[in-house]
Amino acid sequence: MRRSLGISLFCLFAFLLSASFASANSVELLTFYHLQDLQQVGNFYNGGVSNASVPNYGITFSSNFYGLISASQGGVGNFAPDPTFTPVIFILGSVSQTATGTMNVTNGFASGINFFYTAAFQETAKVWSGLNGTGSLLATINLTPNDSGCTTFAYCNWTDVGAAFSGTAKSVTFTGLADGVGIADITLGQRASLVPEPSTFYLLGTGIACFCAQGIRRLVKR
Repeated sequence: MRRSLGISLFCLFAFLLSASFASANSVELLTFYHLQDLQQVGNFYNGGVSNASVPNYGITFSSNFYGLISASQGGVGNFAPDPTFTPVIFILGSVSQTATGTMNVTNGFASGINFFYTAAFQETAKVWSGLNGTGSLLATINLTPNDSGCTTFAYCNWTDVGAAFSGTAKSVTFTGLADGVGIADITLGQRASLVPEPSTFYLLGTGIACFCAQGIRRLVKR
């Protein structure tokens, strides 16, 4: 009986520890779900919308970033839907003019970044240690054109890119010809794309919890 109780308490402690570790190492996925067609992104992830399902990450976007929905989903975007079939963002500007869009992450993020893009021209994404593209340059991601072979849409291909870095980043700048790139499903906190499903740690925690429950049931039966 004491052995079963000891196992149950150990399992419970292990579950709480694993859950705490997962939280401390959490990542954030920006899908822009609920962003409207041609809506300015701005404070969308900074408490700027009343929709409770949109988290407040303390993330803001420069005034030239707008949302866009694919024409196949009822929007005006001339591109194939992104991998999660959610809105994408683009940098609005004058035709054939170079523009820079900035994403500021007030609380910072570490380890890496990942996102999907579709582009007609060469673009560049840079990760910085300070807000508004200042401080130390932590990583550079070159976005090469990937719209070749498109027929139904002007932009039909989505490419998964990312970079790992050391230190804490507080902003990301995207530079290239205005209206020439679509960005979707931004993962902050790791190099690989975040799949929206329970993490390994929480799956492990669930297994431990089940094991604990079995131990407690055995204890009660005795």
